[in-house]
Amino acid sequence: MSDEEIEAQVKRSMKSGFADKHILPNARVRSGKLRFSEKSPLSLETDRPVSEALQSLSAQEIVETKKMGKELAFYSSMYGTISPRTIDRTTEVEPSLLLVETYRLASYLGSYGAGKVIQTFSLLPGERTTISIRTFRKSEKERTEASSILDSFTEESATDFERTIENEQSSKEDYEKSFKYHSNAEANASWGWGSANMDAGVKGGTNSAREEFAKNSTTATDKHAQKASAKREVEVDTSYESREIEEEERSTERKIENINLSRTLNFVFRQMNQEFITISSLVDVRVAFFNGFTESRDEVTLPELDSLLETYVKTDQRDRVRTDIHDSLGSILDHEGNLHDDFIEEREIDEDNRYHRVRSEKTSSYSDPITGTEIWVPGIIMSATKNSMRTDGVMVESLLGTSTALDEYAEQLQGLEVERREVEVAGSRAKAELDEIANSAVRDNDEERTDLVSRLSNHPHPQQREEAGDKEGSD
Repeated sequence: MSDEEIEAQVKRSMKSGFADKHILPNARVRSGKLRFSEKSPLSLETDRPVSEALQSLSAQEIVETKKMGKELAFYSSMYGTISPRTIDRTTEVEPSLLLVETYRLASYLGSYGAGKVIQTFSLLPGERTTISIRTFRKSEKERTEASSILDSFTEESATDFERTIENEQSSKEDYEKSFKYHSNAEANASWGWGSANMDAGVKGGTNSAREEFAKNSTTATDKHAQKASAKREVEVDTSYESREIEEEERSTERKIENINLSRTLNFVFRQMNQEFITISSLVDVRVAFFNGFTESRDEVTLPELDSLLETYVKTDQRDRVRTDIHDSLGSILDHEGNLHDDFIEEREIDEDNRYHRVRSEKTSSYSDPITGTEIWVPGIIMSATKNSMRTDGVMVESLLGTSTALDEYAEQLQGLEVERREVEVAGSRAKAELDEIANSAVRDNDEERTDLVSRLSNHPHPQQREEAGDKEGSD
């Protein structure tokens, strides 16, 4: 078949919503609309969030991919965006039984405190200045680079985290297998394909694979957080002026003045850091059969395990396989090396019918060794890590200079000025106290005290005030 004929078939499949599984066997979308219109060039019509790469996908690209021995597949990111990906075309049948484990990654707030110094400046005695604070949120580009799944989940942060997870995979072949298994747009984000060494025994092999996954996810979280935090720069700019405008405005601009006459006023600006405690926990497990071809995937819950074994496992091997699966899930090591044997439990319908299920009510706790904070999460904790990230918060500390900027004569002048004001304050207080005594004497109708206060303060006696008033009225 010529390239033109293959391209024509690919275009028909794209227009039909990728319905022709003979042409594009791995391009599947189980819900929503995702197809290319009849227009030329083809344009995507969809009610799902899609990536730019999928929007610009052409039939010629797909043909070139097939010529290289690869196939087109669709995947849903953590953010829910559907993206195209090429996977190696399966040529050999490799029947396998898989444990498909579901993990929950959650972040919790830890300690909060001051971080690095971002600016310092000093005001001379009597000097005024205006400060403005600009953060990493000042432009859309910088917001994108500074976003993180820990505190600002965006499409960009989700994509960056998944890319970091992929880079941490030690076996690219196994990682590609996980994409083959999840080659449909409904699958959750795939973070790896653990390689269990069955020579070490079923229990040891599966725990080794879980440990490898926990290590990869922890390292990826650390790198992702550090990358985002490094982009979170806060700038403090200063500009000096000779006068101060009295106004109040909701802004990041502030006007400050050093009212001290002989000492400098120093300011230290520090960016605030937020600690995040990221916990990955095993919350569910399913069993699946997969032979390398997308259409072979058959995934069931634990209560349905017997039906899966009846379909794909020989009769004389079913009991052994069932026992191996239960053993691998009945002894799980957590992040501290503690053994958990209660992740699954056996339920009895009657004497002849029993089944195993995942205990959905299973919980584990993490205790912060510094603050003592206890965090409870569902499932079994496989990894727990701390990351400190910069925020747009700024803390300011003011420090008064210890040395004065005055000579002996200026210091004496200031001392005299202080004494003069102290005398004025003392006189005002004494006058206020004398007025209070006079008012008290008048209220008590105490003629003797009233006359004494009048002589001391040159206040007219109440009778003298009345006589003066009568005289003024007669005049």
